[in-house]
Amino acid sequence: MTKLSPEQEALKAGIEKSAGIWGAILGLIAGGIAYWALGGQSSAVRIGGAVAILVVVLIGIRSWRIKANSSAATCAKCSATFSITRTDHVEKVLSSEPKETREAQPDYSTKVTTWTEDLVETTNTYTCAKCGDTEAKVSQHTSKKDEKEAIEPAPVKEKPAAKSKPAAEPGVATSTKSKSGPKGSPKK
Repeated sequence: MTKLSPEQEALKAGIEKSAGIWGAILGLIAGGIAYWALGGQSSAVRIGGAVAILVVVLIGIRSWRIKANSSAATCAKCSATFSITRTDHVEKVLSSEPKETREAQPDYSTKVTTWTEDLVETTNTYTCAKCGDTEAKVSQHTSKKDEKEAIEPAPVKEKPAAKSKPAAEPGVATSTKSKSGPKGSPKK
């Protein structure tokens, strides 16, 4: 295999470290279960069985995780592991659209958020360090820019004007409510 670049070495080291940690954790769990399950045996058998299960699970999980995680960094043409690196990254704005949200506030004002949403096409080019094969992957995503927030004050309601009482017509008696009965005597 050709010499790996520092980026590829870092990728390989990270994958191996993660796989080793998961292998150790699951190996310890399996070893503990084996030790408990062999409770009726002598101490030597219990410890030996637990260690054997721990080692088998550790190796199995570690190699499985390395294979699963490194498949993205393996060349499809020559099958060289950790040989794929990103050689180009291009972003192109396909469209821009103004957006707005309105949110009512407890004081009856309105919080207005405006922004421009861009639809962006991203093209990543990956190249194999061993055979030189290139592959381009295209994806799309949206992004926000120029986000602004403003508070619109609550609408002000004008109080209705008090209605004036119509003027009494001459000769028409108006009623007044009082606590006195006829001829000024108190009601009972």
